[in-house]
Amino acid sequence: MSRLVVAFSIALALLLYSPGTAYAPLAEPEPVIEQPGPEPQPQTETYIATAYILSDGNGDGVTATGTVPSRGRTIAVDPRQIPYGSRVYINGTGPYIAEDTGGAIRGKRLDIYFGDGAEAYREAIEWGRREVEVRVE
Repeated sequence: MSRLVVAFSIALALLLYSPGTAYAPLAEPEPVIEQPGPEPQPQTETYIATAYILSDGNGDGVTATGTVPSRGRTIAVDPRQIPYGSRVYINGTGPYIAEDTGGAIRGKRLDIYFGDGAEAYREAIEWGRREVEVRVE
């Protein structure tokens, strides 16, 4: 007999006379329940902030989004950076609402509305120009 026939005969005998494969019953896996973690905080970015008052705009008293500006709420933004209507926190305070824009507001710059009149003008001058940390929601 040739070696091939012998090898084939041995393989066939092993297949025919060996005990079958034992299978263990499958257990259902335990469902994985994910625990909700803390909400990730949106990251902050550094912007240059200046202040503006009513007379700094076109004087009509209406923002670019058609609202009447309000101190403590209205900021002017570049809408390509911060979409209109966004809630914006500046140095952890706010929320301010992105409602306006201006000719000098491009890129990572924003203007905070301080109101109207002599007192608002004085406060806006005091504010000046500064770097702030901005978080947008």
